[in-house]
Amino acid sequence: MLVINEYRILSMIGRLPSGPGRRFNRQLARLLLLAGFLSASSGCVNQPMNPLISEAQMSLKEARRARSDPRLAAGDYLDAAGTYLQAKGNNSTKAPAEAQPIYNTACQELAVLLQSNSQLWGRTETIQSPHHVYRLRFAAGSRQAGTWDPAYMDFFRTPRRIRLNATNENLQKNGWGGVLVGVHKPADPRKYFLPRAGLAVPVTAVVTIAPDRSQAANVQDVTLSLYNPSGRETAEIGDTQRPLAADLAAPSGYYPNPLLAGLYAMMRPGSYQERAGLYMLEPYDPDRIPVVFIHGLLSIPQMWRPTISAIQADPELRGRFQFWVFAYPTGDPIVLSAFRLRESLARVYQFYPETKGMILIGHSMGGLLARLQSVNSGRVLWDGVFRDDADRLYTTLPSDSLVKKALIFDSNSRVKRIVFICVPHRGSYLATNWVGAIGISLIRLPSAIISRAELVLLGPILKNIGFKRLPTGINGLSPRSPLLRSLDTLPIGAPYYSIIGDRGRGDTPNSSDGVVPYWSSHLAGAQSELIVPGPHGSFALPPTIAELKRILRLHLAKLGRDRPTSAPPLASVSNHL
Repeated sequence: MLVINEYRILSMIGRLPSGPGRRFNRQLARLLLLAGFLSASSGCVNQPMNPLISEAQMSLKEARRARSDPRLAAGDYLDAAGTYLQAKGNNSTKAPAEAQPIYNTACQELAVLLQSNSQLWGRTETIQSPHHVYRLRFAAGSRQAGTWDPAYMDFFRTPRRIRLNATNENLQKNGWGGVLVGVHKPADPRKYFLPRAGLAVPVTAVVTIAPDRSQAANVQDVTLSLYNPSGRETAEIGDTQRPLAADLAAPSGYYPNPLLAGLYAMMRPGSYQERAGLYMLEPYDPDRIPVVFIHGLLSIPQMWRPTISAIQADPELRGRFQFWVFAYPTGDPIVLSAFRLRESLARVYQFYPETKGMILIGHSMGGLLARLQSVNSGRVLWDGVFRDDADRLYTTLPSDSLVKKALIFDSNSRVKRIVFICVPHRGSYLATNWVGAIGISLIRLPSAIISRAELVLLGPILKNIGFKRLPTGINGLSPRSPLLRSLDTLPIGAPYYSIIGDRGRGDTPNSSDGVVPYWSSHLAGAQSELIVPGPHGSFALPPTIAELKRILRLHLAKLGRDRPTSAPPLASVSNHL
């Protein structure tokens, strides 16, 4: 019995030579496919074969073999993507389902191929394949259409090239289009509060093909659109609205997550200074509400990945907020880190004056930095820290002294809400026992953390209050810390909420999250207080995520805002970059 299998045919084709005889090879392959189809029709084949699907598989294979010639490969990719439009009208009910993975792969690999060749990217080009002549155009970036500007993308990464420690199924969507991570990397990313590696965003590449009425009948009009799936869920493909494929978690996996980076940043704060600051994790959008996440001791911003991903997975919240993170070396004095956060937030509003009021979410030490953004300190902190020497030191140091700027400041009126997660408002005894002593001994503060003149003045005073050198971040977490005791007397200017761990023992108010006791985390004036059955690292627990979502919904209800009807893209972003 004659047995013909399309995969065998493709294997045969793969062994055929490329070059001048390529078109003949393609024709021979099609003859073999036709023979297989006729054999199947006569009942001589034990495995049915759809000729259109086989043709698309062959085009995809040829495209990959021809990548050294981008125009040639692009034509094959367009042939493979165009199979869906033909398969839609085919009698085989399996054709569309079989065509979908081929179409998605063709769109994905075509976008990567074109972007890596500047002569073919972002411009109208004529592409010829063995079957058709294509007039290739690119959809412009449009807020209303939910498309990215092709010029915004400096390169693409496929989700396969990005390793995620964990995936969020709610952020992965089956559908149509090539799933990509687009990276925008301007010459000076930090100028725009972007990560040094560039800003990674979700992209779904979609190819649409239609006859070009203005050209000859065999010319196909092709549009490549780069959709932003975080704000748009469907697109018209083959005259039908189809759900877009997406992996909204993949962009976070693009960023490096160096091992032990949090420990090194605590031990050697000076080496981390260039990395410190505010980072935007998505393109700036004046219509979205900023949510700033602030990590705690021994940690780095990457700790917030699961928390942010879980919030983004909520369709009610997606598209309404923009998520930022603040990075800082946790070995530095707490008031110095809070000062740097204050400066970073001020620069954002200078650079982007249309920015809306923000929500701060702080874990552990990060919660203290958040609290220090929403109090009017007057001289309360200054007097509490320097005690009997406060007046003399105040008159001696100049007004632009870093010490003065770190301890004397006004509340930031743009902070609209604060969420405290396992925050030691009144300190932790771990900072004063042998664990804290080891941590303090490991920290090496940079010699230039303050001016030499200030250090000369502060030296004797620090000794009087029990410090041989400048206090570190761990020193500042002591229950005896004059900073924390003074801060606890100042009212917080924004509504605030507490999430507190108890390790699952349910013994509140005698509970602890293993690091911070309840008496230290509890604030009587909180709008709400949630006890979660977890340890100090409870920032990613399901009850914590649910509470954060509740607070964000409450914020939206307070503002009375309707959800934007389209995704942000990049016409507006490009104006700022």
